[in-house]
Amino acid sequence: MSEISAAMELRSLHYFVRIAELGSITRAAAHLKIAQPALTRHVQRLEDELDATLFTRANRGVRLTEAGQKLLDSAQRILRDVERAGDEIRAHKAHPSGKIILGVTSTLCPVVVPELFARMRGQYPLIELKVVHAGTLRLEEFITAGLVDLGLMPEIWRSRLILSTRLAEEEMVLVTRFGARPPGIVSAEELNRTPLILGDGLRAALDVLLAGHGVALRVETELNDHETIRLMVQQGVGASILPHSLVYRECARGLAHAHRITASGVFRTLAIGVAASRSPSAARQAVAEVVTEVIGEIEAAGWFRPQIPGAAVESTAARSRQKVKVEA
Repeated sequence: MSEISAAMELRSLHYFVRIAELGSITRAAAHLKIAQPALTRHVQRLEDELDATLFTRANRGVRLTEAGQKLLDSAQRILRDVERAGDEIRAHKAHPSGKIILGVTSTLCPVVVPELFARMRGQYPLIELKVVHAGTLRLEEFITAGLVDLGLMPEIWRSRLILSTRLAEEEMVLVTRFGARPPGIVSAEELNRTPLILGDGLRAALDVLLAGHGVALRVETELNDHETIRLMVQQGVGASILPHSLVYRECARGLAHAHRITASGVFRTLAIGVAASRSPSAARQAVAEVVTEVIGEIEAAGWFRPQIPGAAVESTAARSRQKVKVEA
């Protein structure tokens, strides 16, 4: 009797314990709010499985046999352990903990990460968050290889190895020193003539985003540091194409100017993804939810697109946004 068969239902053990504590099947049935015959059947199943009599009749109810007393000791311990485990799981869900590594592309890192850390420290102080940044292709490799727990990148993955959720759309804009070019939409023809400062990653992404627009980018200076690109644009060294959120503050202070590319605009999709093979994690889900909140607030604040009078464009994300829980 030291080990209880896995085939036994916890419900049957719970009923057995209640009968033993009350000393009566009738009183237990009333307390549990179930029919007495159904309660009797649960006891009979236990007795059949153990091949032992658990109760004997007494004057005003039932009394435990020696086998019944041994089962009671084990059943009470098992039910306490199950209840304790449930309490621990619920507590962990309410206060998740552990180390989570978030991968972010370099263009999103300065926009999202400062607020993300502030939120995480306030809402989930038991989670140790680490952020690494790399290009989109590298982050996809990091996710599938398990080197990061989830990734925030400017596209939705096609791979079956990654589960992704669309968060927002961000406009890619031509950025110039303030006053270097009259405000207005940049045509494909003008963009073809404009010398640019661009890095490899952005250039590869723009080749995809601009496909079908009849644009052949003229990259005059190759530079893979976005902070330096922003400084060079402010100084009038050249122009660049960057995500609007990356230059939002400079444009608001009159240090740079963001111009829409073609009348319809050019947008990148922001998404969060996790490896399809990884097991769910309360801590990872918590980070994903906070990332989603931060992205939503940044979008609502207007950081993802310039305010261009008479040239408002409704994004694909706004037209067809779906609230999808990240299976993290």
